[in-house]
Amino acid sequence: MKAVDSNVLKFIGGLDKVFAIPPFQRNYEWSIEQCDELFFDIIKSYQTGKNHYVGNIIYYIGENSGASFSEYILIDGQQRITTILLLLCAIRDYIKNGDELKINSRYLINDTKDEKYRIKLKQTTFDAKIFAKIIDGKEVSDEEKNNHIYKNYERFLSLLEKSLNENADLKPDNIYETVQKLDIVDVNLDIKDDLESVQTVFEKINSTGKKLEPSDLIRNFLLLSNDMEEQQELYGQYWVKLEEILGSNNVTRFSRDYLITKIFEDVPSDKVYSIFKNHFINSGIEHIEILKDMLKYAAYYSWLLNASCTDDDNNKNEINGYIKFLNLLKTDDLYPLYIILFEKLYNSNRSELKRILNLLCDFMLRYRIVSPSGGGGALRTAIHTLLDKIINNNINITYNDILFELSNSSTPANRFPNDEDFKSTLKNAVNTTYARALLYKMEQVETKNIPVPLEKVTIEHLMPQSLSNWWKEYLVEKDENGKIDEEKINQIYNKYINCIGNLAPISGPYNSKNSNNQWKNKLELLRKVQFSITSEISDNENYQEWKEENIETRNEDIADRACKAIIGPLPRTREYESRVATTDFEPGLYDLADLTTPMSGRTPTTIIYQDNNYEISGWYELVAKVCDILNEIDPEKLKDITLQNKIHKSTSKHNIGLKDPILAYNKELLISAMQVKNSNIYVETTLSSNRARYYAKQLLDIYELSDEFQLYVY
Repeated sequence: MKAVDSNVLKFIGGLDKVFAIPPFQRNYEWSIEQCDELFFDIIKSYQTGKNHYVGNIIYYIGENSGASFSEYILIDGQQRITTILLLLCAIRDYIKNGDELKINSRYLINDTKDEKYRIKLKQTTFDAKIFAKIIDGKEVSDEEKNNHIYKNYERFLSLLEKSLNENADLKPDNIYETVQKLDIVDVNLDIKDDLESVQTVFEKINSTGKKLEPSDLIRNFLLLSNDMEEQQELYGQYWVKLEEILGSNNVTRFSRDYLITKIFEDVPSDKVYSIFKNHFINSGIEHIEILKDMLKYAAYYSWLLNASCTDDDNNKNEINGYIKFLNLLKTDDLYPLYIILFEKLYNSNRSELKRILNLLCDFMLRYRIVSPSGGGGALRTAIHTLLDKIINNNINITYNDILFELSNSSTPANRFPNDEDFKSTLKNAVNTTYARALLYKMEQVETKNIPVPLEKVTIEHLMPQSLSNWWKEYLVEKDENGKIDEEKINQIYNKYINCIGNLAPISGPYNSKNSNNQWKNKLELLRKVQFSITSEISDNENYQEWKEENIETRNEDIADRACKAIIGPLPRTREYESRVATTDFEPGLYDLADLTTPMSGRTPTTIIYQDNNYEISGWYELVAKVCDILNEIDPEKLKDITLQNKIHKSTSKHNIGLKDPILAYNKELLISAMQVKNSNIYVETTLSSNRARYYAKQLLDIYELSDEFQLYVY
């Protein structure tokens, strides 16, 4: 990095310079107030004779630089340079005398026929057209006049006119000469192809200035190149399309969920960029491949966000219905799983995709109603584990395999609620949003006919939420003194008001004002409701009254029917994993055999064995490095482990009569292979932290060295 004191004349002026704003930078956004402040600082500088400092200009020289032109790719200061050039355009146009100050040739336009280098400052795509029109003195459209660039150019014209009219001693030349002397610090990163240092500088700038979104930093990381044309191509071919598909406000959210499909771990919202960057630096995947992959999933993600498919294709409309249902259940934590399922199955096995989506609807319905964990952490753990197994081919992407995995959760907190759990909760109290989803789904299963869309369905409390005097007297008879037992009424109300038996789906002609009607009148109204599960109440002899025993009868009936209609888990065949209570993760040294401490989003750096340190770059390298060490200790044992396939997945994708290996002599059997030093053995590296730790422990157990290896993690 080279930093020197300079001024605008030295930096922007002169021949053979082109300044380029990378496509990943913000569009021009200086406000009128900022322009006013700069203008009056310039006037003050002229009046006092003191120089005015406008800030650092940080850049690096692009690879397109040559004998004809030097390309300065701006990392910081592009907003100030744009503003200064707009002021120079205003001065030029205010004089209206054939550019007698030579502003064009010094600061705005290069003497070349090559359009690529003609205008000295190449703007972002969004601002390029309007900026070029102002530079060339062309008329702008009414729509373009709303752009910040034009508004600020007009503002400078008005400031010039006002200041010069009010001060007869002030001339345009004076302002122009002062602008040329504005002080800057010229910071050349001098990267010599070290683009990582550019991103580091950009991150540090972001930490002190106006905060960028994680998606902005991810965009910069993926697009950064010392070839501006390559940046522009990546931006136009991939990132612009990504924002068009998702909407710019959803790119951070998508990036987070996309990242989860790669690491199978939770990603805190304030760590999205840092984990994204670290993961993909370690992966060694070309940025263009990452962009292609993200774009591949973006259309599915947009569908999940909007559930807006309306098509003659019944398959698409049916899937759209599942998406709406899952969104009603607030299943954002499952989005990473959904996009993987869509990518794997939508074009190859749509019927299986629909079966799995239906299963997930029922799983989430039971999970939301029973709420075994009371929060989202346990659910995310279950889904991330499922993702891990799908991506790494530990299970097949089928209804049966996914049902089995959901039925055999690692802890009670992320279990698939069974009928006993489900029925007990339903009879007690149900959130009305989830009750709406449940009763809608039951109607669908029982009648195969849903007369109205889910979003138009509401829930009616048969015993009303606000009890009128009639209802109080109806529920509990007066005592011999003509008084109502308020305590008894409260007991009945609190016990049954939100139980499933007291809830019914309604829509259409039913008016909520009828809720407090006397029961016999209400029965007639319920008869007209479009849902069978509601209208059947009117003709059932058990419900001609609506008192405690009647509510109890329907409560039992609907709960039983719900257990039949909503898919439940298989009988468990695995024990719950024993968990050791741990505090929040802190960077430090851990036993490598420790599988209980949560390490989501963390980075391992060093394996320690017998006072020797073995450096690693990430979880993907953990098993391979352990194998390097173990091969030094006893190479014959490692050969035996490999030949006997003792460390393997649970699937058999390769039709070789063995489970898919983690160690193999044939690297074609692995998704991504790393060779063990001084051997012909290859190790799988496409592993999450959980899987890497699990397989490393298996190896250490076989060698009987589980207590002798430690791992430093931060």
